[in-house]
Amino acid sequence: MIHTLKLNSFFKKIIFSILIISIPLTFVELLLRSFSSEHGHLLRLLNKPWYTILPLNVPEYKEEKKTKSIAYRVYDPMLGWKINSNGESPPLYFSSSYGSRVPKSEYQSKLNSKKADIITIGDSFTHGDEVYCEDSWPYLLGQIRNKKIVNFGVSGYGIDQAILSYIYSPIEADTVILGIIPGDFERATNIVYRGIYYGGNKSKPMFYFKDDGSFELKNQPCLFGMDLWNEFNLGMQSDFFKNDKSYDDVLFKKEFLNNFFSYRILKMLKYRHDYIKPPIYLKKNNDPNYDYILKILKVFYEECEKNKDFPIILLLDNNNTFSDREKYTLPWNYIIADLKEMGFFVIEASNKIVKMHNNDSFSIINKDGVHYTPLANRIVAEHIHQNIKNHFNVIR
Repeated sequence: MIHTLKLNSFFKKIIFSILIISIPLTFVELLLRSFSSEHGHLLRLLNKPWYTILPLNVPEYKEEKKTKSIAYRVYDPMLGWKINSNGESPPLYFSSSYGSRVPKSEYQSKLNSKKADIITIGDSFTHGDEVYCEDSWPYLLGQIRNKKIVNFGVSGYGIDQAILSYIYSPIEADTVILGIIPGDFERATNIVYRGIYYGGNKSKPMFYFKDDGSFELKNQPCLFGMDLWNEFNLGMQSDFFKNDKSYDDVLFKKEFLNNFFSYRILKMLKYRHDYIKPPIYLKKNNDPNYDYILKILKVFYEECEKNKDFPIILLLDNNNTFSDREKYTLPWNYIIADLKEMGFFVIEASNKIVKMHNNDSFSIINKDGVHYTPLANRIVAEHIHQNIKNHFNVIR
């Protein structure tokens, strides 16, 4: 009898201990689930893209839908995506027969010559997202300098794709301007747009540098559609994703503990600690990716030398650099010094843009909360013009 009572007491303590542990854990689990939401195939905590819960879910495969209009941005096997020849996305975006951005009045026009004064390459800030072509800085620069400028900027491009778009360009020019925001460096380290962690659904080429200094391009032709979806299905068995500099098995690893949100979030936090670093351009913590992007930029410089083109690097401030300027003294300085040492003519970010943003951010950043307003683009165009004029004392 006494033995039975002691045994019962022991089991009661065990059950009580289990309840003491399981109740708060269950509460935490339910709380975390309540703060998580689905975004396509991704599951995010607090609705933030940088809190994507691991492992990643496989995206649902969807075939490209045909539209009545001529698509403006299309798949390209060499670049991942590009502006279509004679494409349109009314009311803002129209392109020429060479896939360069043009005003609506020049839509479907064939360039009379394969010769231009200046080619501009880069991402959405060079393309001129969220404004009419006439309000983009490349167009305004052409008006100010009375020069023929062909704008090959494409939304979402990293510096690698932008440079390749110059190498593959059918247009010859005396001067090439590469517009850069800090995020363009990170994009160059990814094999899918924005990186695997952020759910990139478009693949792109990547530079791979050998020990002898030569390079080859990975992922050409670029995976697309069902082929890319199949790589997501393979997950950890995919050799394709391992080319991405932010790859880790934890992105796809399936295990029993994944049934618990708290465990999945711990995996996410560890991944962020290991791979989500300060922006590359800040040159922090001996980041190997910094040397990688310099190698890519060296390819650009050498291509320009070979073609006898004059390369200009244009540094553009955006929301990230506005924030970085509050934390760091002159955040662009490291990359500026290294670019100048390489031989580039560097046009530094406009102080006027920074001052105006500090006084009234809406005068600089458009209603989309990301890109430049027409006024900001005009300031950039005038800034470029003045820098070229001061440096050369001639109009190229």
